[in-house]
Amino acid sequence: MLFSNWQEVYFTSEMEKFFIAKNLLNERGVLYKTDIINNNLRLSMNNLGNMSPALCRDDKVKDYYKILVKKKDALQAKHLLSGI
Repeated sequence: MLFSNWQEVYFTSEMEKFFIAKNLLNERGVLYKTDIINNNLRLSMNNLGNMSPALCRDDKVKDYYKILVKKKDALQAKHLLSGI
């Protein structure tokens, strides 16, 4: 598996908190990877039958942000991110 040595330690739908978390890990020298689930495709697929000429996003459709660290660093990372 691609991420078999990595563990998810943070998940949010708030971009600001995502960047705060990334900065905390970076400042402490913790290696991390990120994954962003972009809901634009889901939004457009849900509106295929709608004859609306323009698709618009509202507060209910959010993107999701994940941070993964190596399994050996997971406990440290969770501790660092617990205050966010």
